[in-house]
Amino acid sequence: MTAKRVSDWGGALLKNAARAPAMQFRDFRLLLTASLFDGMAFIGENVILGWVILEMTDSPFMVGMAIGIRHAPAFFLGVVAGTIADIIDRRKLIRSLNMLSALVALGMAALLISGQAKLWQLLLFPAIAGSIGTTSTTTRQSFVYDVIGRQNALSGLAYISLATRTGGMVGALIVGGILAKYGPGAGYFVLSGGYLISTLILTLIRSRGQAAPAGGPSMLRGLLEFWTELRHNRTVSALVVIVVLVEFFGFTTQTLMPSLARDVLHIGPGGLGVISAFRSGGGMLAIAAVSTIGEIRHQGLALIAVIQVFGTALVVLGFASNIYVTVVAIVIMSGMMALSDLFSQTLMQRLVPNELRGRAMGAWSTAVGTAPIGNLEIGALASLFGITVAFVFHGAGLIAVSFLTLAAFGRLRRV
Repeated sequence: MTAKRVSDWGGALLKNAARAPAMQFRDFRLLLTASLFDGMAFIGENVILGWVILEMTDSPFMVGMAIGIRHAPAFFLGVVAGTIADIIDRRKLIRSLNMLSALVALGMAALLISGQAKLWQLLLFPAIAGSIGTTSTTTRQSFVYDVIGRQNALSGLAYISLATRTGGMVGALIVGGILAKYGPGAGYFVLSGGYLISTLILTLIRSRGQAAPAGGPSMLRGLLEFWTELRHNRTVSALVVIVVLVEFFGFTTQTLMPSLARDVLHIGPGGLGVISAFRSGGGMLAIAAVSTIGEIRHQGLALIAVIQVFGTALVVLGFASNIYVTVVAIVIMSGMMALSDLFSQTLMQRLVPNELRGRAMGAWSTAVGTAPIGNLEIGALASLFGITVAFVFHGAGLIAVSFLTLAAFGRLRRV
């Protein structure tokens, strides 16, 4: 493809995006811009944390533990965070959480710059950041729906994901270079700036949104209401289980990226930033493709197909013998990661009443919060048998999940 054709395609994509119904909402455009900086900070943090822990311990298992600890709060706080998001004005909640994320990143920067960082401290800060991030993600995804309404939910979440991953690609490249030249402390200092800029943008949002619930219940009543919904809505319960399995077999493979960069590809921290950028780029391409299509009729069936391709990409990555095959597999893998999140988040909110959407996203976050189990398992598997075995085992697991879902959950296929 020539440079001119790439330019023409990019220009057409931007024009289509600008005309999309979701983009006509001023508050959505602001949220989109803020998500760009949030993505830069979030993905950048994963790059730095994984590299620091690997250099300190020389253990993929400990990298898995660190990343697992960062995601663990989602399991314990997911539904609670969703209930809070249904009670409190989501605009104000997101701003407060972003400010807290900036402060935690500054604390981590100070600790690393001091040169006195201990392993337990490097595990404590991610736990705090993960607690804040769980509530922020739950609230943000619900707020997108508030702003643009049910009819634009899929495209709106697609654009938010695209912005987040664009920021993530930029963030991975920036912090990879900073990590190699100035060290991890300077990298965390940059990340705190990303969160602060996002907070300033979010202060410009005017309204709670057209589809925002009128008012929320008490905390206890809210939790009981959602538990009742889960008991009676078997499709939602099934979707939660599917997200757990996709998280376990698919998303936990990010634990292996520092080892892939250092021990297989031999490309150092700068190279880790580059392959992390390719991961974000793959997600961007997949989301951009979906955003041009608009609302997809059978999103449940699309989710099943995505899971199958995701697993196949992991198997290919495990057997990849050169950098080119590795990069292609990473791009495809990251694209399926993005689409898996997009479809599962949209389906989760479509399958419950409007007043329960925050709690539905909390259940999604709880499912994602089971990742520490997979992070520890894949780290141990890689330490014992090598990363090829770990990638192939997890890829085969995802393929099995796709076939089981296709066979067992008829209603989900038709949603």
